[in-house]
This record gives sequence, C-alpha cells and structure tokens, in this order.
Amino acid sequence: MKPIFKFFVLLLFISCNKTENSKTNILENEIDTIVGKVVKDDGPGVTVLVKKKGEIIYEKAFGKSSIELNVNMTTNNAFNIGSISKEFTTISTLQLAEKGKLSLEDNLNKFLPNYSKYGDKIKIKHLLSQTSGLKSHTDTIWANTTGRKYFKSMLEVLNYFKKDTLLFEPGEKHDYCNVNFNLLAYIIEKASGMEYKEYVQKNIFDTLNMTNSYIPDEGQSVPNLAIGYELKDNKIVYARYHSLEQTRGSSSIHSTVGDLSKWYEGLMNSKVISRESLMKAWIPYKLNDGSNSIYGYGFYNNRKFDRTAIFHNGFIFGYSTSDMYFPEDDILILVATNISDINVINTNTLIFDIATQIYKDGTPKLTEELLETYVGKYKLEDGGSAKVIRNGLELAVSVDGQKPDKLAAETKTLFAVKDFPAKVEFVPSTDGGKIKIILSMGPERYEGVKE
Repeated sequence: MKPIFKFFVLLLFISCNKTENSKTNILENEIDTIVGKVVKDDGPGVTVLVKKKGEIIYEKAFGKSSIELNVNMTTNNAFNIGSISKEFTTISTLQLAEKGKLSLEDNLNKFLPNYSKYGDKIKIKHLLSQTSGLKSHTDTIWANTTGRKYFKSMLEVLNYFKKDTLLFEPGEKHDYCNVNFNLLAYIIEKASGMEYKEYVQKNIFDTLNMTNSYIPDEGQSVPNLAIGYELKDNKIVYARYHSLEQTRGSSSIHSTVGDLSKWYEGLMNSKVISRESLMKAWIPYKLNDGSNSIYGYGFYNNRKFDRTAIFHNGFIFGYSTSDMYFPEDDILILVATNISDINVINTNTLIFDIATQIYKDGTPKLTEELLETYVGKYKLEDGGSAKVIRNGLELAVSVDGQKPDKLAAETKTLFAVKDFPAKVEFVPSTDGGKIKIILSMGPERYEGVKE
C-alpha cells in the first residue's frame, strides 16, 4: 500500500472514530440528564446499562445504595429483580423441554396430581404464557399480611394459597398471575430432580458466568445488595420484609445490571437455549380465538419505535428493575432501582425515555398545536371514559379517573404507553366530525369519541 493511501485510510479511521465517540458522548449526556431529573443525590439510587452489538456504551450509577449510611450506588450493586425472574424460570422450563424431561403440552396433573380439578385443562404452555385462568393471590392484602409467612418448600406455598377456581378457560386470554410461575418452579424441581435454585444456578448462572446472581434462602445475605426502600406517608422508609420462598419462580432472583447483560448475551448466542426455543418465548402467544397476546413465554413482546421490543419489569418490596431489548438492532437497556414506588422512581418510564433518545431520529416531529387537538375527554363505547392531557410536547392519558400514564409518540397519531404494553391511537375525522380514540392492549380494543 502506498504511503499516501495509508495516510488517507488513517484519516478516514480517525474521522469515523471521532464521529462514533461524539455520538456516544451526546447519548451519555442525554441519559445523564434523563436520570438526573428523577434521581436525587441523597435518595434511593439507580443503575443503568446500555449495550449495543455486544459493547457496553453506557453504564453508570446514581443516588444511594444506603441512605442512612450515605453509601453511593455503584454499578456492582445487586437488586431483587422481581418478575424479571420469570425470564429465568421460562428458559429453565424450555431447557427441560429440549432435554425431553417435559412437554409444553403436559398438563398440571402430571406433576401435581389432584392439585386442581382443572389440572387436566391447564398445560405448561398456559402457565408460561400467563393464560391459565388461575387467580393470583399476590395483592395488597397479601403484601401486608401473609406475604411474610414462612414456608419450608414450594409445595407448602402452593397448597396454602391454592384456589380451585378458574377466571376463564385456559388459553382464552392473558391475565398476569404470579401463581403460574410458582407452579413452574415446582414443575422444574419435579422434572429435573433438583431444587429450583440449584437448577438455575447450574444451568444458567454458572453457564453464563453470572457470578453476581443469586436465589437466596430466607435470611441469606446477598453480596453488594442495595438497601430496599418504600414510600410510606410521603417518607422513604425501609422496605417491608417478605418471604422469598413464596416468590420462587415468579420473583426472588437477585442480580446486577452487569449480570443481566450477560443473560441477554447468552440468550442471543444460544448459550443456554436454542434459537428455536427462544423464539417460542419471544413470539406473542396465540390465544384460543387465534389472536395474539401481548406476552410470549415469560417475556413481553410489542412494537416500539417501529421495531420489535422484548421486555419485562420486576417490581417487588424495595426494588424495581426493567429490561428492554431490541433484537433487530441488538440494543439492550437495563435500569434498576432500590425503591418500589413509581412516584419516586419509575424504571419503566426511565427505560422508555432512554430508548426514545436512542431512536430519536426515527420519532415523529410533533407540535403543540397538533397535540392540543387530542386533548380532552373521550366517551368509550363500553361506558368508560378517557381523559387526555398535555404538558408541552408530551401527552398522558387517564382511563376511568385513574392516574395518568405518559405516552410516547410512534407516529403523529399512534402513541405507546410508557409503563406497560398498551397503545393509544387518535383517529382524526375526515369530514369535520369528532376525533376518535382507540385504546388497545394485545387483542383488547376500546374505542371512544371526543366529547
């Protein structure tokens, strides 16, 4: 290669490198600003990790891991990741299916005979897809009472809380229920001959070198665990104690954002599961009527920024964690906090705002004049109501008087709800009539007209 050509190649490399570094620096500043508006230096903290094509392009910690001891949060801090644990239970179940230890068509009676009179109808695939029809026991009353009750085994937990009723026929619709994944944890134990925690440790944590991930027993300490907080009477207090045995399979895994990035890398590189099985988890489950759910097996699936987004949220006493992965671009965003109150820190909103910055070149340019035409009250066909409000260039919707949910624009008429997989679409009239609104979540649709 001639010297002059080598020189131009070097200049081109330096120029491209500077451009990429400049983009990274801009994104870093934008994410700093997003998180900085929410997290106080002396309050509960947040860790954030963004990974693109195998490279970590952002990883920072904010706030405190212990307010009382004035200890800063670090990216090595661990959190109870709550319902993101369902992803691990899902992949463990699919691993056992690949090994022939179980089938997704197996019914509940095969592993828990006489547990339910509907045990022959409820299949493993219904548990994984949250379509079993079983009623969940984890509500506010549970959180303040029996959520602290000690149990020796998963079977004790299942027998104590079982309710032999179905809300609907299995496979009919999606209805989030933690019992589904408590049952799966027990099925994993029966099919593998190992305790749930031992199975996940050996077949996932060890395989992926997730050395900072744990499924602790009651009272077991977790290295680098951030102190969990809640909001009570407008004061930040220590989170309530809860039974870890009660949340096996549905929650209870403790991890770091660094280890969770290894988790997604392992999924994409087929280190713990085949690509075929992973697609079963990621593709929306087909309901009995042929329509698609918003959930696959242990993962949500939705279109965001005109791309497929795979995501979940974990919300449990003192902690909240959100993950969002865009497989088409190999972009992963992770956010974890040590407070379980969305009025203080909402990880779903943070992760959505970060994704909005990453894809801002593809988001529509909106005007206050356009958004103002959507503002107002809407009467829904089912008798309910919706109210759309505006704050600058951002809309929010309140349904039936509930707390408003912030929206993010995908087009000039279609908006995604930031905190869960729902959409809001505005349909302008073509003949000078009233604007229509369509609220949707999976196959469910609620239409209305502006009053």
